[in-house]
Amino acid sequence: MILRVFFRGDDLEREALRSLFENSFRGLGISMEFSDPLENLEGRNDAADILSTLLRKTGAHPSIWVVDVDIQLPGAGSIFGCAAGRCAITTTSGLGRNAWMNVAMHEIGHILGLDHCTAECLMQPAGNEEEVDRRPFALCE
Repeated sequence: MILRVFFRGDDLEREALRSLFENSFRGLGISMEFSDPLENLEGRNDAADILSTLLRKTGAHPSIWVVDVDIQLPGAGSIFGCAAGRCAITTTSGLGRNAWMNVAMHEIGHILGLDHCTAECLMQPAGNEEEVDRRPFALCE
């Protein structure tokens, strides 16, 4: 299986993300394919709208869109990321590099069918950047 990653980051960030992915999800037979963002999001920050665009453009292909705008869900306010089916979005906006990469790995876990976990692992939910920073990149045993 190939996971498409739509991301404007530089080669160093892409390689760091690929390395984290391989360490977090090793042995699952999944590889990453990077592409430039699907379109300009200027003026758009509704996570449901952005996910809808991603689903429409990629179909059922597993995909994540790493955006550089603040994303929000109506009624929930700003969020770090979210997933629906085989697609997810996450943001780099307002997050340190370690945090946004951790959120991206967490959302990829949802794409792969993993639910939230109560143990200290990558799939543990986080409500703020401090909780994200404490969350390990590893899955439960």
